[in-house]
Amino acid sequence: MTKTTLTLFWGLWLLNVLAALYGWREFLQGVFGQYAAPTSRYILLWTMLMAIMLVVLAGSIYLKNHGWATAAISLVSGPLVVALPYLFWLAVMLVAGRNARWN
Repeated sequence: MTKTTLTLFWGLWLLNVLAALYGWREFLQGVFGQYAAPTSRYILLWTMLMAIMLVVLAGSIYLKNHGWATAAISLVSGPLVVALPYLFWLAVMLVAGRNARWN
């Protein structure tokens, strides 16, 4: 594994960790927050999302350690590709300024 590949992998992996931590925060806010009224379906959906993120993070480390660098980078890139529309929307809102109408 080259240094560039390793740097790319760890950068993407760190972004996935940050996304998982944000998801964990949202889950806790939804369960224990001021206006929380969690149902079993809500908890099940968030548990499944967190389990998927755990599989992505642990699976990518496993693949990287066993010499499958391309597969590891592909696996860790999946959730980030799904998040691109939201990130583009955030970028537009940041560039548009304070009085932008997002709706």
